[in-house]
Amino acid sequence: MNSVPDYSRFFTVDELINRSRNLALEHSSLVQYRDIGHSQNGETISMLTIGNGAKSLLLYACPHPNEPIGTLLIDFLLNTLFDHSELLSKYTWHLIPCVDPDGTRLNEGWFPGPFTISNYARYFYRPRLQEQVEWTFPITYKNYSWTTPSNETQALMHAIQLVQPDFVYGLHNAGFGGMYYHISHPFADIFPQLARFPSSLGLFLAKGEPEDPWITEYAPGIYRTIGLSEAYDYYEKHTQTDPETLMCGGSSSSEYLKEIGLHKTIFLVTEVPYFQSSVVTDNTIIPNVTRRDVLLQGLDEEDQSNAILMNLLEQIKTAMTHDSALYRASRSSLELRNTMATNYRQAILNDNSTLEPATVASRADALYISLFYKMLIVSMLDRAITLQIQQKSGDIKLLENVQKELERHLNNWKNDIEQNLPYTPILIRTLVQSQLGAMLIVLPQLD
Repeated sequence: MNSVPDYSRFFTVDELINRSRNLALEHSSLVQYRDIGHSQNGETISMLTIGNGAKSLLLYACPHPNEPIGTLLIDFLLNTLFDHSELLSKYTWHLIPCVDPDGTRLNEGWFPGPFTISNYARYFYRPRLQEQVEWTFPITYKNYSWTTPSNETQALMHAIQLVQPDFVYGLHNAGFGGMYYHISHPFADIFPQLARFPSSLGLFLAKGEPEDPWITEYAPGIYRTIGLSEAYDYYEKHTQTDPETLMCGGSSSSEYLKEIGLHKTIFLVTEVPYFQSSVVTDNTIIPNVTRRDVLLQGLDEEDQSNAILMNLLEQIKTAMTHDSALYRASRSSLELRNTMATNYRQAILNDNSTLEPATVASRADALYISLFYKMLIVSMLDRAITLQIQQKSGDIKLLENVQKELERHLNNWKNDIEQNLPYTPILIRTLVQSQLGAMLIVLPQLD
């Protein structure tokens, strides 16, 4: 933990490729460097294998391209494992420095900082669900089927089938709030250690709402890994809508492990944010307010902004002739949020667990953390419009007017978040240490 360097920025894709390739050349007798697939744009996706232990470990970085913390964890491991022979004799390490190079390149604008929510949003990119690495694994569940994994997902599928891992670390990370975990097995004996760990780094354990309402909570801030099937079952139980009409994309890597019979494989995600606020760990109960109340309040505000954004999307529809990844992602994400809002409201009203008392943390999630993530999507649309204007085609005046309105909303949302949820950026070194430390807590479960 102490030997993690003081990283001042995130590396670009080219830097990651060069650093890993050079290391493989320097240690050619100890490192196996192989290609496992290609991205949509034709970039090679590579994996490095180090060690000869009985237990197979697979770590992959940038499962979503706006999540580069894991690239530095892998960079650290590639430069450190050779100093720990016991880790090389006990485990075989399979490390994928960047599983989505195309998308990661579209995030490189914020990698050097400054690390503020406005700068992060300005250069943020995350693919639409149908193009994501993590959410296009093939699956057939009840009346829903997805059979078209992305190129990057196919590369990860190949790696999983090749190494038959005993432990998989999906190097995701959050954006704003607090630290929390997803883990495949209910290892209750290590949950107290995982819960205490963030505070040892000056971080906060998130105790508000989970990412999605269908997620199973093992303990505060510790959840079971998720897949498409849980979402399907939740909407089937709590709404009158056919769940298959609400599904989009495929399943997750953790669910894919079960699909191919790797039920004993431990899967871990450590969701640590770039920006933290102490509010997310505040379990103070709000008198006479339920979780349902704050969730519905958040949805009311979501509906208001959705109406505005859907109108703007319709206005620019014919003018947006440039099919950029940014436009596909922002339009698809906003349309999906708009579609899901009605069904989510119905589910909240039918889910009696939402009648539990609201806490300060759960209100922060419902009102401000969710707003932060919407701000990121709208910022992608803003970038997409800039790309369209640069084509010097279409109704430029209309696009410029819509862009001004979007930027007004973005500024208002940023101010709303900063006024109600004071935050501080987390040092990159601390972010890497958080992912490293969580892994070291969980690895003994392989014994």
